[in-house]
Amino acid sequence: MIRRVGVLVLLMGTMWGVGAGQQVALESTPPSRAQVLKLMSSMGVQQGVDSSLQSTQKKLRLAARNSFLKKNPDASEATLKKLDEVFDSTQLFDFEAVSDALIPAYQKNLSASDVQAGIDFYSSDAGKRMLEKMPVILREANESGGHLVQVKLAAYSEELERKLAAFQAELDKQKPPAADKAKGADDKSKTTDEKSK
Repeated sequence: MIRRVGVLVLLMGTMWGVGAGQQVALESTPPSRAQVLKLMSSMGVQQGVDSSLQSTQKKLRLAARNSFLKKNPDASEATLKKLDEVFDSTQLFDFEAVSDALIPAYQKNLSASDVQAGIDFYSSDAGKRMLEKMPVILREANESGGHLVQVKLAAYSEELERKLAAFQAELDKQKPPAADKAKGADDKSKTTDEKSK
């Protein structure tokens, strides 16, 4: 019986060691490309980049159209239709085109288990709510925090100026008066002149 318990303990210890070894390996293993893409999608990074690029494309098209109309103010509807065809045939890149430049930063700084934890969280209801509310939170925090920072910086600046003025006054007390310096210099020059006579 003791022998069986010993074998069971040894077997459990070995299994725990293998499991712990796998956990350590997972914690030090960089995430795969697929994992990083899934995390980016869960966090809304991919959607955010694509949305930002689409907005940028619209602004570029509008600027190009306005520039064209300045050079060609009498352009006909047919010409403007052809211009739109030029715009439509020139597509801006999307998230997929830049993803390979972004993924290595995630792989370098996060482990596979970090990425999986992020995927789990941002796929959960709480994670989705956080992502949904984060722009509102950041805007409100910037508004109230920005005002508070300005108030505190003004108070800091006033206190610093007051302390610097007090410090300068203390230094000025330690210096000999300017009139005494000039008189001392005159006395020295007279003494030198008198000695030379």
